[in-house]
Amino acid sequence: MNFLNQTSECESLMEACTLTLYEKNIFRITGLPVDATAKEVAKQVQRLQMLEEMGGAATGTQPAFPLKPAPTTEQIRGALARMKEPEHRLVDELFWYWPETFGRSKEDPAIQSLLAGDTQQVISIWTRREKGGSIVACHNLAIMYHMFAVDWTHYQTQVTVGRDQTEKIKNYWSESLDRWGDLIQSDELWAILKERIRSMEDDALTTGFGRRMQKLLPQALGRVNAEAALKLAELGLMGWAEFHVNLMNETHQDVDDAHVTAELVLEPTKKRVQQHLASVTALADKNPRQGVGLSSQVMAQCRPLMAIYDLFHGPEAHQRSDLFDEVAEAVADMLVGYQKVTGDNKAFADLLRAALDFATGQHIRERIIRNIAIGEDNQKSELIGTLLKALNLIVDSNRTPGSKLQQISSDILPQLPVLAQELGRSSPAYKQLTDAIAIALRNLSVSAYNDANDSQTAEAAIQLAARLVASPDVKRRIEADILQLSQNRVTRMANMPKPSSSCLVMALLPLTAIATLGTVLAIILLKI
Repeated sequence: MNFLNQTSECESLMEACTLTLYEKNIFRITGLPVDATAKEVAKQVQRLQMLEEMGGAATGTQPAFPLKPAPTTEQIRGALARMKEPEHRLVDELFWYWPETFGRSKEDPAIQSLLAGDTQQVISIWTRREKGGSIVACHNLAIMYHMFAVDWTHYQTQVTVGRDQTEKIKNYWSESLDRWGDLIQSDELWAILKERIRSMEDDALTTGFGRRMQKLLPQALGRVNAEAALKLAELGLMGWAEFHVNLMNETHQDVDDAHVTAELVLEPTKKRVQQHLASVTALADKNPRQGVGLSSQVMAQCRPLMAIYDLFHGPEAHQRSDLFDEVAEAVADMLVGYQKVTGDNKAFADLLRAALDFATGQHIRERIIRNIAIGEDNQKSELIGTLLKALNLIVDSNRTPGSKLQQISSDILPQLPVLAQELGRSSPAYKQLTDAIAIALRNLSVSAYNDANDSQTAEAAIQLAARLVASPDVKRRIEADILQLSQNRVTRMANMPKPSSSCLVMALLPLTAIATLGTVLAIILLKI
């Protein structure tokens, strides 16, 4: 039988063991002793009814450690009703103060001092009895220190505690759990509980339930600390959260049981995250343009939870990946939808890199990494496309070749160092870009020489083209042009007639010859 099945068979024990363990204890609420008879319970019910009919304030018998604020009529009525449920009553009896002999609370000096509010006298009596070997006194001290520890920790989730209170809280936990460790192994304690079950004479309550309580008590106690760890971690008190996780692990006898207890406590959080994911993905499906905002919101809300899961399970545990892979998957879906309708590749890639922190499963990590690469490639294409569009505007303008060369030098070339860093100087994309600029400069050189008789611009443009070109074929043509221009210059200097070969009669190369705009400018389709 696995642990989850066991806990379902002892649900009343696991249900009780939270930070409200002692706030909801039926004996603390009603003020009745653990060995109160059915007659005494009925009398308390009648008293409550009379007070209600007369319009008086609803109160129970003066309880030990009275709750503040005092329990309401509804709370008292609920506690009295639960007292008729044998399993719930037995669990609350386990977590309250026992007389040395059941049925004799009225004669027990410690119980009577407790009801009188004399805590120091109670501790003195039980400490003396514990030293004398009383398992009941040991149990009662375990309960008292545990109650102090739980109540203080519950209080700690609402206010900041000081240094003195910090040491007090840690001491309460230590005093309590040290005793619980002995009590769990005590045959005498469980023999008392077994006899108590028999004395109730209720067919709905068996000694088997007592055995399951004994077996699952370490997990139940650990659940209290697990819940404390979760609440404190959610408040950002990670030091205290770690303290409670360590207590939980010390209480459990098996590491796997500790993980299961953690999962029981984390389950509501997990469900809240899953419900939130379903909600935001539905919004993103209706309006994909919200994908960036919604995915950013989800990651901001879930990132602190990763630290909490790591605290319980460690960063490599599959329990973390199961939940946060769902987060990563949802974020990836929303961002893909967003990119498809907006073409915003920068936000797409940036947020996917953030989503990678949540992904541990190989499939989702590979998917995100693949899409990051697509987004980055798209950004590179956008950078190249933007620059080439600006270049084309200059080349197609009606300005003189010299003016065009000057604008290329001032507007286009200064951007190349940045693009070399973004794209990689040796990358095919960067080489395509410089080849495209080199071709434009070569064409400008030809036009300047043949059409405008501007040899100075022609030579400056072709020299720039030679420094930028990467393609061997284009490089050879440019070198031939440089040689031709050099020969023409020599001819002019010798004041000789220009031969017909002096004209640069080669056809202008289109920009797309090397940097094919279909490849450079097209935004890569996402392949999900």
